[in-house]
Amino acid sequence: MHDKTSTTAHRRTTPGRRKFLGLAAAGAAAVGTAGVGWAAFASDPAAPPRTFHTQGGIDRRKRAMTRILNATDPTVLAAWITGTGSAPDAIKTEMDTQVDALADAAATGTGTARDAVLASWVRTAATQRTIWDRKYEFLHTGSGGAGTFGIITDEVRAKYPTQLGSDPQWDPDMDSHSEVWQSMTSEERQIEILRTSTAPGVSRHHLGSDADFFDTTPQDWTDDGPEAANYKWLRANAARYGFLQTYTAKSAEAHPAISEERWHWSYAPVTEAVLEFTRGNQDVIADALAELWSYDPARYTYIEENWRDYMFHVNEKVYFG
Repeated sequence: MHDKTSTTAHRRTTPGRRKFLGLAAAGAAAVGTAGVGWAAFASDPAAPPRTFHTQGGIDRRKRAMTRILNATDPTVLAAWITGTGSAPDAIKTEMDTQVDALADAAATGTGTARDAVLASWVRTAATQRTIWDRKYEFLHTGSGGAGTFGIITDEVRAKYPTQLGSDPQWDPDMDSHSEVWQSMTSEERQIEILRTSTAPGVSRHHLGSDADFFDTTPQDWTDDGPEAANYKWLRANAARYGFLQTYTAKSAEAHPAISEERWHWSYAPVTEAVLEFTRGNQDVIADALAELWSYDPARYTYIEENWRDYMFHVNEKVYFG
């Protein structure tokens, strides 16, 4: 577990809680110059992907990413982290190169068509808000919903055994599920969604460092499921390109719990640097999130109090098997 109140030596001094207004515009204006002075640490667009053999190599590259972040306005970084702005140019180039490299290798290594390897990659806060809202509002497929989602937690299933039975996922098209959902408090709904899907502003998919590979159906990734061979390949090879599995079995045991996602992999040099920045600049991030959620704060009451846990309670070590 991480101490959500910890700070790091690189933390910038800001005059109180800086109000997060117009960050998207600020990000567009300033991000082009991000990383100036750190060209030695940037990725040449024509350079081959980086490869890693030890945690030490990951840590050294993370320090290079941290130096770029330290040279960038914190509010510009907050816009990127929360999904309303862009990554510093040098970092974006490196993330794109590494995600593509892992996807290329996965396609070759598993015999999968390249266009079927990346199930999901970058999502803006606006896209994540659409996902969050349709789940929170429990929309039927005929009125903007997207079918089944998430998992039904044991706590809720125990309260409503007749209505939910053994159904593995929430289904807005089932009247019995809708009956249960409508009876739940806002906080209970948020907790159910957050087991498998993050709120806008909190998703690591905003960064461009994280991608979902092959398929995102939880049942398919069991040890004997159809994605078992692909998971075995990722476990054996993702570290070579600097990737770690973000949500592991330990994530499901944490409080709050986040279900294991064997398909979700993060480029560690960037995500570790971002976590360090976020821990040291929590007020700036909190202001950005408050602005994102201001359209209807009632549906974000729980995550507003607990966003640090969902950002920080993640795996931070690359597996070199």
